[in-house]
Amino acid sequence: MLNLRAAITIVLLSTFISAEVDAQFLASGKRDPELIQFSGIIRNLEHRQIGHVNIIILNRNRGTTADERGLFAFVVQPSDTILFSHVGYKPTLHVIPDTLTTDQYPSDIFMVSDTFRLAEVKVFPWKTYQEFKEDFIAMEMPTDDEQRAMKNIALIKTQIKMNDAVSTPNMNFREVMQQQYNQLYYQGQYPYYTIFDPLRWAEFFNALKRGDFKSDE
Repeated sequence: MLNLRAAITIVLLSTFISAEVDAQFLASGKRDPELIQFSGIIRNLEHRQIGHVNIIILNRNRGTTADERGLFAFVVQPSDTILFSHVGYKPTLHVIPDTLTTDQYPSDIFMVSDTFRLAEVKVFPWKTYQEFKEDFIAMEMPTDDEQRAMKNIALIKTQIKMNDAVSTPNMNFREVMQQQYNQLYYQGQYPYYTIFDPLRWAEFFNALKRGDFKSDE
């Protein structure tokens, strides 16, 4: 249905521009053979339409913009160089052939996505090495194997209680929505894992010092 609407829109745009070009040369009684109507749809490599793409005729310093569905139609001349640009995509050049025998030139434009990879940034909960050293020294660790075992058992009990929680339809719906949001948020980049978060580790050690994982029994 969408492709049918796009085709109808292109036909209407083509008719309008052809009428406009004819009107420009009606007084002279002849049509300029150098004027060509260039129209089409801008897509990515997955054939999804890209809207609001900037279009510039480089050798004439003028241009236009595709609509929200990626449709475009404007007047060009043979050998014109057209630049298509959009955020998130590599600039695409298209040259109008000089061997056309008609004043209509329909052609779809395909743009390649451009992914920016940022340098790794390491975030620590301490401003200086001295602060890290002081926190590390002040950290209270179990002094024997029995204490370490008791803390591990308390942690396992807490995890078992969390896993035994009864799921409700509302909780399941929120979980599915959160998973879909995470997939969209991290699309094209490496996902975030809490286990590598130094702030979460600092909170974990603070919880150990407070005894949050001790058994209530």
